[in-house]
Amino acid sequence: MIRPDGTQSAKIIQVIETKSKRGLGTEKDPVREVVQYWDLEGTFLAEMDKEHCKPLIDYEAEVIKESISVGTVPHPEKQALSR
Repeated sequence: MIRPDGTQSAKIIQVIETKSKRGLGTEKDPVREVVQYWDLEGTFLAEMDKEHCKPLIDYEAEVIKESISVGTVPHPEKQALSR
């Protein structure tokens, strides 16, 4: 199993950061701040829209929780208490 072992490298670079509002203001599409990153030539690099990240974060948390609990053996003290 391949496990993440942290950051492999990091460096300081120059980018343009823009912040704008997005959304219709409804329950399904709330108004929120969106952050975008561009290089100095105007090429789009990345976007952070927290509303769209939440479902992915929830899914990944559930997958991690399931992978930890699958095949785990209860602690002996907890087994004795449950009897």
